[in-house]
This record gives sequence, C-alpha cells and structure tokens, in this order.
Amino acid sequence: NENEPKPAAGVPPTPKHFDKQGKYWFKRMADELDAIGVMSQLDARALELLVEAYTEYRHHCDTLEIEGYTYRIETQSGDVMIKAHPAAVMKADAWKRLRAMLGEFGMTPASRSKVNAKGPDAVDPLAEFMKARD
Repeated sequence: NENEPKPAAGVPPTPKHFDKQGKYWFKRMADELDAIGVMSQLDARALELLVEAYTEYRHHCDTLEIEGYTYRIETQSGDVMIKAHPAAVMKADAWKRLRAMLGEFGMTPASRSKVNAKGPDAVDPLAEFMKARD
C-alpha cells in the first residue's frame, strides 16, 4: 500500500512495569521482529500485548504442570466431584489472545505470508548516477 504510514523503524523501549520475564521476552521478540523488518516504534503497545499474553500463558502452563488440570472436591452430600482447574480456562483465554497477536506480527507460518516486511530501501539508479557525477 503506497499510502501506508511509515513509522520509525527500530525496537521500542521495554515497558517499565514488566517483570524480569516480561522484559526478557519483550526485548527478545522485538529484536527478532526488527531483524526481519517488521518492528517499528509504533508497535510498542501491540508488542506489549503479545508479551503479556505470552507470559500469562506460560505462567498458567507452569501452574497446571504443578497442580494438574483438575481437582477434586467433596459436595455437602459426600459425593466427590472433579472440576477443571481455574488456570485451565485462563490458559485457554491467554492462548486465544497470544494466537491473535502472533498473527499480527507474522509470527506463525500461515500469517507470515501476509505480512509485508520492510526490506532495504531500493536504490534509485538515477540518484546513484547523479551522486557519482558530483
């Protein structure tokens, strides 16, 4: 799209409110995206949402690995019920948000083909010729 805005390229600053894990993943993902030409300063908030969804997803994975996906409770009548761990639902929600944000940055095989990466600026042969004459 010729009329598409062209924000300043580069890695945006890491949000101060992130914990150690969030800061690590923000920097890592920003660097990876910048290396392929799809990161700009304007993408800071979108990347922040991606990292928040990812770290939340990983947190729920860790919780479920330790506590399991289900737990048992006893009803007032003495029957035993097996219920889903609340973190399982939260993990599923984080996964949906994560999947959506990965697609926004072309970080899945299917979405990668739809993202326009900024390549190196095309060299204008006439401009190069004129520069050489000076």
